[in-house]
Amino acid sequence: MRMVTASGRSRWPIVIGAAVLVVVISGGIAYTATRPTPTPNAAPSTATATPTPIPAGTAGPGGIGDDVAPTGCLGGQDRNVNMVLTAQTDAKHTTYGAVEVATAVYRWLWQYPNPPASESDTIGSEVVSSTASAAWKDVAVQYESDEWNTIIADYKATGGSFHTSSTNGLWRITEDSTADRVNVELALGYVIDGALSPTRSTGIGLVLVWEDDAWRIESGTSVDQTKLAAGGTRYTAGC
Repeated sequence: MRMVTASGRSRWPIVIGAAVLVVVISGGIAYTATRPTPTPNAAPSTATATPTPIPAGTAGPGGIGDDVAPTGCLGGQDRNVNMVLTAQTDAKHTTYGAVEVATAVYRWLWQYPNPPASESDTIGSEVVSSTASAAWKDVAVQYESDEWNTIIADYKATGGSFHTSSTNGLWRITEDSTADRVNVELALGYVIDGALSPTRSTGIGLVLVWEDDAWRIESGTSVDQTKLAAGGTRYTAGC
């Protein structure tokens, strides 16, 4: 998941427009967006409207079957590597399982203070697929990039912190997903200095493959923010 190429050029170019900060990760993107401040008694926008969930027991892309709908909290409340590994172990061979693993990885990934380098190494060896590129396997180096240090600069200067929350988050499975290869799009909320922000969100697209009896991250993909906002599904719980 390297932010820089071998030549030192960034893999995370930042594009700012329409109040969205987009960060490219090895061919996929993570983005942060500033949501409009809610207006009392106003009808919800497509970004906050409740989407229509896929009924449990109905086969969708990849064969959802009768698995439990994603809670957004598989693996537990913590944001450490043990949480991710637990989610990976507990996730079923279903699209719901792929969503849970993707969510656990992103909850771990997008936080400051940064995760320990030893945890990044474990994610790269245990959660990233063997077929992933070297850039994706080198998770720790992303936290050394200029782009990441720009993102965390204000928090670092003030002693602040941030992480993500799947509470009120959205997930979406793209139409080209299969039983063993699932493209997951996520949008999660920002928790800044311990408080869930009413205006900020962040998202990512991840491709997961079923390998050695577990879901693993193979690559990233661009998020269709319009489809995710209008047709994404809420987590059933969140943390």
